[in-house]
Amino acid sequence: MGRILHTAASAAAVSTVLLAGVWTAGVAGADPVADKYRQTVTDDGWALAVTKTSENLDRYPNLATTMFTREGFVSLKAVAEVTGAGSAPVSAGSVGLGYQIGCQVDVSTGLTLGMGFSVGPNASLNISYPPSVSLGASASVSPNISTTLKPGSIATIDFGVKPLAGPRASITAEGVEVKIDACMGPVTLRSFATARISTPLADNTVTVYGDPIWL
Repeated sequence: MGRILHTAASAAAVSTVLLAGVWTAGVAGADPVADKYRQTVTDDGWALAVTKTSENLDRYPNLATTMFTREGFVSLKAVAEVTGAGSAPVSAGSVGLGYQIGCQVDVSTGLTLGMGFSVGPNASLNISYPPSVSLGASASVSPNISTTLKPGSIATIDFGVKPLAGPRASITAEGVEVKIDACMGPVTLRSFATARISTPLADNTVTVYGDPIWL
């Protein structure tokens, strides 16, 4: 009997350590992220460049105070520039930005830690951008994107695309909420910025990726 009690106590201690690790993950402060730049030369002679800049992650303890939810606010800017003297005119172009987001372990189907409870039932990623737009006293619009993360998968979330009306354009997203539910272990974020142009002779796309960060 003594050995059984000792084993149960050890299991409970291990579960407590696991929970403590999950609970404290991702509640540090704001992290600036290094800028990234990339350029390519098109077949018809244009230089197309994209810059990812002004990226910042501000982690927050989640409002639900659950052990398997991560929450934070991200800011990001993408800039596209077209230079040179190409042999064909640029007929269209754009610059866009967003994030690739991965959860290490999906616990949406329920996880028992040997402490008499389980968690679930859903794993979801919710991003709301731009902020809610009021339409009057009794109506509002709150754009959002929702997806389900599974172990080892990556969800790609586009924050927006800006058409090029000239040789330079930018798009900025500030204070975008990122919330991951029913995830045990690290949540990894990787930003991206993409520039595109099209001419009668060629279509070109160039993308730059930020350093991975943890929510």
